[in-house]
Amino acid sequence: MENLRAVYVNTFAEGSRSSEPIHLTPDELKMAARGWKRAKTIIHVHMLGLQHMKMNGETRAFLVGDIGPAKVILPVEPEYSNLTEDNDPLTLTERWICGMVEDFDLQDEGDSTILINRKRGLERLQELNAERVSKPGHRATGVIVDIRQGAYVMNVGGYIALLPKSWYDWDDSKRNQGFIGEEFPVQIQPTRVQDRIVVSRCHLMENPNVPSSLRFDRGTILRAKVASIRGGLLRAEIYPGFYVSVDPVLLREIPKPGDRITVRILGQNKSGYYGMMVDHQPQERLGTR
Repeated sequence: MENLRAVYVNTFAEGSRSSEPIHLTPDELKMAARGWKRAKTIIHVHMLGLQHMKMNGETRAFLVGDIGPAKVILPVEPEYSNLTEDNDPLTLTERWICGMVEDFDLQDEGDSTILINRKRGLERLQELNAERVSKPGHRATGVIVDIRQGAYVMNVGGYIALLPKSWYDWDDSKRNQGFIGEEFPVQIQPTRVQDRIVVSRCHLMENPNVPSSLRFDRGTILRAKVASIRGGLLRAEIYPGFYVSVDPVLLREIPKPGDRITVRILGQNKSGYYGMMVDHQPQERLGTR
């Protein structure tokens, strides 16, 4: 059974437990908490419920967690919890959340207490992971935080991202098996919607429908779908997870993401296959995934 009294220290994504769990004694807590506060460390803890307690002479509502030698508290105010006034604080319970350690050794009826700030924790995660989640092809760690009809909502490096269920697994029968709190590596995917992050799990998995030893020689002509045009380079998808780069400088008309094109393979470098368009005229437009 998972130990809910552990602490995880990492900067992968909110709720990430990829690092080793830390189990503290009371003496170890004093040293660790002092260092966490000084270094503005992000910890991940499991929140259990809501408690009203007095701090600085004022009774306030706090989310609470138990890490063994101390209680972890998170004020429900937006500047601490990152919740809006309309959000129910209990949505952050029974799950792992991140927080930057702001204070420790507070006394709550004799219990040692650590005060965390989730809003600052999320901001720090975003700051550290901004480049990682900004470019298609990059890898990151994601944690499922919500489930919608056609997609999983994930926290990826502190950012909210969408994982289409069709990209959860190559096996159709497994695409609805994701669960809140599940954590796994993801690959950032191209998207035409500004400020939206779209990720894939299966693009980092071997596609059982495609021979892993498949290679294409120079001169091979393939059909592909334009995935993105970024940094002066067009990337087209031959099949899920396999891309070829095309320099669009000499094209009379630049195709758009979703267009079907014909590509002649010219070679392979450290970034993968590269080639040229055989037919410069975009073909039929495919719908988005």
